[in-house]
Amino acid sequence: MTINPNAHSSAFLPCYTPNDSPDTTGNMDASALSRNKRGVSTKSALWPQQSIIRISMTGMTKEQEEFTKTHINKWAPHVNLSFEFTSDPDADIRIAADNGIDGGSSYIGTRALRAPAEKPTMVIGFKGGLNDFNAGTVLHEFGHALGLQHEHQHKNRDLDINWSEINKAYVDKGGAEEVKRNFEILDSDVISSDYDRKSVMHYGFSSSWLNDGNAIQDNNVLSEGDIKFARSLYPPVVEKKPTSSNWWDFRFAHPTTAPRS
Repeated sequence: MTINPNAHSSAFLPCYTPNDSPDTTGNMDASALSRNKRGVSTKSALWPQQSIIRISMTGMTKEQEEFTKTHINKWAPHVNLSFEFTSDPDADIRIAADNGIDGGSSYIGTRALRAPAEKPTMVIGFKGGLNDFNAGTVLHEFGHALGLQHEHQHKNRDLDINWSEINKAYVDKGGAEEVKRNFEILDSDVISSDYDRKSVMHYGFSSSWLNDGNAIQDNNVLSEGDIKFARSLYPPVVEKKPTSSNWWDFRFAHPTTAPRS
């Protein structure tokens, strides 16, 4: 996503804006909102295989609800998890809308289960309406909810970061702690594969944030790497086909005549 110095930042896991920061502590109140094979994920926060994850949404218009569901479901074909949308207040993932911000935030994976029952586990900013950036925010934040971390925090990233400019951008957004939360390389309790600049979990970087001056554009769709990584974390269930009794009987119970000599 394009780095927006005015975007809201938060303490769970920030979304694409420079404000979005991943939650590694499970403390929703720490800072507020954010956006991995080809990725990075927190091993201890992955959902049990074939889980049914219950998801609720609050403070949204019908259009925002449908928009959010549509983009969450873009992850569905690539994981062996089931997403169940509900109005129950005790859903596993509780998504709140904030029409005044860009970006968003989310707990990482199963850490959402530790959140206070009365608090959301994810926030989606809808400033600017139902646009591509906000679609990317939903994908990014729900990636965090699946256990994915920021791709630009990959140990093999090839970014020559201008730390001075990033620190300036974060002066009013939590300072050094938020810079650390959003940009420090992750090297413990992680599963990773090839670094992927096109990942939806990668921040967009303005030209001033990189010493080579080459900006990285926002990624608002799932990359091929995102899909491969999600499938490696939550591999498809392969059902064994039952043996056909007819075939078995034909082959073994009723052998054919002796082979030709």
